[in-house]
Amino acid sequence: MKTTKIFLWTLALAAMLQGCNLDREPADYIDYNNAYLNMQDAAKWDNGIYSTLRGKFGGGYVLPQEAQADMLNAHAAFGNLYGEFHGWKVLPESNVLQEIYHSYYSALVDVNVVITNLPNLNVSEAEKPLKNQYLGNAYFARAFYHFNLALRWGTVYDAATANKDLGVVLALVPGDLNKPKRATNEQTYKQILDDLNVAETLLSGVETKVGNSEISADAVRALRARVYLYMGNMDKAYQEAKQLVDRNTYPLIAPYVSTLNSEGKINPQEDAFAQMWFYDKGTEQIWQPYVAKENEVPTVTPLYGADLSTTTYWDESNNSSMVGDYNKPPYVPTREVINDLFASETDHRALALFEFVNTTVNDKNASTQLYVVSKFKGNPSYSTLNSTHWGGYVPNGNQAPKPFRIAEQYLIVAEAAYNLGNVADAQYYLNMLRDSRGVPTTSATGNELYEEIKSERARELAFEGFRLWDLRRWKQGFSKRSYQGAQGYYQVPASFYAAGFRVNIAPDNKMFVWPFPENEVRINPNIVQNP
Repeated sequence: MKTTKIFLWTLALAAMLQGCNLDREPADYIDYNNAYLNMQDAAKWDNGIYSTLRGKFGGGYVLPQEAQADMLNAHAAFGNLYGEFHGWKVLPESNVLQEIYHSYYSALVDVNVVITNLPNLNVSEAEKPLKNQYLGNAYFARAFYHFNLALRWGTVYDAATANKDLGVVLALVPGDLNKPKRATNEQTYKQILDDLNVAETLLSGVETKVGNSEISADAVRALRARVYLYMGNMDKAYQEAKQLVDRNTYPLIAPYVSTLNSEGKINPQEDAFAQMWFYDKGTEQIWQPYVAKENEVPTVTPLYGADLSTTTYWDESNNSSMVGDYNKPPYVPTREVINDLFASETDHRALALFEFVNTTVNDKNASTQLYVVSKFKGNPSYSTLNSTHWGGYVPNGNQAPKPFRIAEQYLIVAEAAYNLGNVADAQYYLNMLRDSRGVPTTSATGNELYEEIKSERARELAFEGFRLWDLRRWKQGFSKRSYQGAQGYYQVPASFYAAGFRVNIAPDNKMFVWPFPENEVRINPNIVQNP
């Protein structure tokens, strides 16, 4: 368990000395060897890798693509957060684009320091398993970073043209000052898979268990199954995911009927699905990075948006009709999500993933009610303020990331089986997951079954950063981001939504692949810009 937060190491070049010094290192040289002399140094670098990885599962690593996809609408008070993505007008000069891109490559520098230096470190026989684990963590991280770069900036993988299609720049040595070209997709994904294969071997001694805070070989297999899915290699995706599912190390939550309290809300202490998201407990997490209240915090995904200012204002007023929970998130789920995707009255995920609250824009007296995403509300244990609202605390979004859950592997098996013509397995594994979530099972076949699999994937992985890449690989555009409400039910006035974001996206829209940051292309003219 990682209990000490180690930040990225900032390595500065020595200042130029006056006069001539023939013993001075060249200006473009950084001696990483001096920062890696023993196993104590190795442990610090390993903690740094964990800390950096933990920060890559929320916020700007999730919300831009979710805002760009079809399941969220911008709240009128969203402050243009990821507005260029929501409007499908991502330009190379986007600051967000630059920050995401460079943060991945910055993380790769540290990873490559470990991969370059750790093998040369002489250790005792007793220290070899730990040395292997540290090295395995680094290979896993390198594969993870390159894969996420490829999802955003590489062209869509096509096995028939992968040896010509452009992927991303591969960072394989620390502090490389050359100006490399983009690798092909074939080279990019071969490197990702090669690193995962090495990581799996090195991490074979790490215990595989529920909610492991350490990266294990099962986390490697889960990522590899995901990679194969996005490559369209359904045979390999099926094999990788099925072995994780069938071993049943991470059993699905047992089918459960939620008990509502007097306010019509779930009691998270009694609901296993709510326990997983709100209390970081459960049986489905393959890897769950360590988080602590004070010094080990993840990157927050601010889709809940508890509005303490407005809530306090009405608590202190004499207007009892206006007292309640007030939220002001940057984005809220669309009508298609609330009314269609989660239409089943028995799907107990919906009770944990969404809350019906009050919201305002600028005027505290002008409010409406709508559904907000509570999936990333935060663990009460990591809150710093108590409240009579929002379940007894002021949610700040701090909770343990859940980058690999067994539910995703069930979905991979089902989709891969369908594409392989194995209808029986597609139905079986889909229905296993649906039964766990309280959704009626299906006997559908053909395209109807495929649509059920896609819908289940949208429900289970909602707002976790998958949707845009799924629409792309399914060659599925969209034209609707309807405002919440239905005729004869509740209506959310248009004034509570940001204007100017109506889109009609074709399946071949070029913005499914992001442009390279302007400053990167300017510095490295060898990078061919995406269309």
